[in-house]
Amino acid sequence: MVDGGGKRYRTQWHWHDCAMILLPISGSVEFRDESRHAGTWLAQDRFVVVPKTQMHETVAATGHRHLAVYVSDSLIAGAQSSLGTLARLSKPAGSALVFPVTADIRALQRLCSAAVGDPLGAGLSGPHLAAALLARLLVHIERTEPFPNARTRDYGEMLMADVRSFIDERIAENLSLDAIAQRFGLSRRHLTRCFRQWSGVSIAGYQERQRIRMAEEMLIETTLQVGEIAWRVGFESGSALARAMRRITGRSPSEMRARQRERHR
Repeated sequence: MVDGGGKRYRTQWHWHDCAMILLPISGSVEFRDESRHAGTWLAQDRFVVVPKTQMHETVAATGHRHLAVYVSDSLIAGAQSSLGTLARLSKPAGSALVFPVTADIRALQRLCSAAVGDPLGAGLSGPHLAAALLARLLVHIERTEPFPNARTRDYGEMLMADVRSFIDERIAENLSLDAIAQRFGLSRRHLTRCFRQWSGVSIAGYQERQRIRMAEEMLIETTLQVGEIAWRVGFESGSALARAMRRITGRSPSEMRARQRERHR
């Protein structure tokens, strides 16, 4: 497992003597292989499985980081005894396949990435985290349908998906438009125009809706006080959260919890 990338990340056409799974951590990267010369964009919502000996290259337009997992034939053979036939990884050649990323894969990916950058963590927990991530990936690859080859996404759409992920991960922060634009190397005007085009709402509107959505999940799944939930999702007070919830959903935090209790009676 390798944590790679960089500000102007690019690889020339090459191949590996084992299968490779490329999982973006941040930024967007264009992937091409022998059967996909037009390229397809990858970001945090998807990953690509490249068969061994398959020629491919990657080009990132902005800063990019990823985890590359190299899966040897012997490892696949060993995993087959407990997971069953791993046809999509064991075949010697074919097109690279693109799969959606699930929440559990993303969580394991982040833990592995953090362990790689920590010498102590890499020695103690790194191998176990890597094994857990690999096992989850192998099952997901065999049980999930890949995206069709025709489904290639425009770079603008992919970049805005990455912007949304960036906002979601910092939902409690008062992220300014300038901070987001600087992070992705865009002008304020270009960022706001593209975000509305691909997301259907303004950045401020998206931030507020995501805060409300996350607050709703905590109201339903926890017993935290409304003020604590408000602080965790970026509202200055419980009353500010209540006003925003009533305006957007038509319900207050207490009404939402009461309705949930009624459903479970």
